[in-house]
Amino acid sequence: MAITLATISDIQTYEPDIIDFGIPEFTDEISKAQADVFRDLRIQWWPTYHRGIYDLAKLTMSNEPDEDLFTASQLTRACAYNALGFHIYPKLAKFEPEQDLFERKMEFYRKEYSRELDLVLRDGVEYDADSSGTVTDDEREPTHYLRLKR
Repeated sequence: MAITLATISDIQTYEPDIIDFGIPEFTDEISKAQADVFRDLRIQWWPTYHRGIYDLAKLTMSNEPDEDLFTASQLTRACAYNALGFHIYPKLAKFEPEQDLFERKMEFYRKEYSRELDLVLRDGVEYDADSSGTVTDDEREPTHYLRLKR
């Protein structure tokens, strides 16, 4: 079962007129954004989560997180921002010396994506590590405590 982080209706929550700009469908852009979100979580969250596990039963976990064990609703906003900033608005932008509306929106949603992903990481990524169907408090514990990382 493949998890879906966002749909066109989620994107329309932030940009209601997005379907009026000439792109007939956004399935590919949303899929790419979802892959980006999971890649960023593998880079920024998984190594710290994986190292923080001291339960011997969980030490046999894979080197890659199972994407179906994430709580999709926690990552929906990040996926929508990524789709808008990195995949949809770049197709609409003209990239001329003077920025158009689409380029400004592209930059805005890229910043919002970074901000949202940072907030998710600081709040605690909801990952059902034991596949029980519910995310317990210890499975949602933040791995970043605003400490200096070296």
